[in-house]
Amino acid sequence: MLNALVIDSSPMFCEHMIDLLESAGFNVETAESGADGLGKAAQARYRLVCCSDNLPDYASSEFCSQLRALSGYDFATLLVLTEHDNSKILKQALLAGATDIFSKNDMAEMDTYLSRLSQRESRQLSGRVLFIEDSRVLQTIIIDLLTDMGLDVDAYNYAESAWEAFKGGDYDLVITDIMLEGSMSGITLVRKIRRMQSEYSNVPIIATSGFDNMSRKIELFHLGVNDYVSKPIVREELRQRVFNHITSYQTTQELRTQQKSLHSLAMLDETTGLFNRHALREFASKYFSEAYRFNRCLSLAVIDIDHLKDINERHGFERGDQMLSELGSWMKRHVRDVDLVARWAGDELVLLLPECDLVSAKNMMERMVQRLNKLKPANLEVTVSIGIAQLRQADNDNLNSLFELADKAMYQAKMAGRNCVRVYVESEVVPELSDND
Repeated sequence: MLNALVIDSSPMFCEHMIDLLESAGFNVETAESGADGLGKAAQARYRLVCCSDNLPDYASSEFCSQLRALSGYDFATLLVLTEHDNSKILKQALLAGATDIFSKNDMAEMDTYLSRLSQRESRQLSGRVLFIEDSRVLQTIIIDLLTDMGLDVDAYNYAESAWEAFKGGDYDLVITDIMLEGSMSGITLVRKIRRMQSEYSNVPIIATSGFDNMSRKIELFHLGVNDYVSKPIVREELRQRVFNHITSYQTTQELRTQQKSLHSLAMLDETTGLFNRHALREFASKYFSEAYRFNRCLSLAVIDIDHLKDINERHGFERGDQMLSELGSWMKRHVRDVDLVARWAGDELVLLLPECDLVSAKNMMERMVQRLNKLKPANLEVTVSIGIAQLRQADNDNLNSLFELADKAMYQAKMAGRNCVRVYVESEVVPELSDND
């Protein structure tokens, strides 16, 4: 548990602060004066110190200065709590080492700050870090720091080895020295990572160097490093930078994953697991543009499930949906990788067949009809009627016009007794069918 020290001469205010801090997860001690607070701070280590700006024996700026002089309090959070807005006194407190200043009249803001501080300090990271440093002493120190934060560390002395590891790994952060032994420098490593054609090229990179040269820093930022830490490295500074970069990167990755999932959900038909009409329209443009550009064949098949309405009425919609789900899974397994299959409407599926003329498409669909007769999805006898049309380059067919042609051929298959395949023939007139067909 995190330790906090509250220094204020008002017992009532101390009690209020104890409630706030304990609810945020702190173990709290109090002191009535600055001298008492400094004495307790010298005997114990507090992660957070809150002192009043009107202590009976110390000015807030003097207390801040003396607390910072104690061993182990260089990076402790030191808050000054004030009743009155005296800009001169408050500025002196900040210059003397106060982390922040809060009004005693706005404890809601204090409560929010304490909750976030507690979450930040107690949160254990998870992730992988690629660390390159040719000084074994410094490498050991930084590895200890990173592993204490809950991170897995792959450490290397040479950029060449680190580059090979990076290509085969999934890292959340790269920390690299710029001047390294071997034929590859840290600068070259950064350049290689940023030039990768993959999502891993966006991993955050912290560069380290003993040469605190401004032009070198600027050049490194141009190359794509996210941060720069000068040597000698301050542990607490590096810890906070590592924490910020990893949490930011992981949050971004989670958002991208969610966006991909949402995109997939928007493109898929929930029942069959096939692409929906929206996805078909989005992806079909590529099929048509390539067919026109390279003068290739493109066929479209409309697959109508025979008597789907009767199946739902006789066996129930739940059984009907199970049949559609199993049929959709089967369809994905029994088409070519280059084909696009989608659910167009309730009982209609559409199949785009690139580089496939009418003869080849008809043969493929007839084999599908034969196999489907043996499938029995959801243990039901299911047949389909399929109509096929081929892209007419001279007529500038698009998805809608080609679908209309294949749809007419599908109705020809219906009129021929169903459970069969027909190709579009322009001279044939298709009669109207009833709703049950």
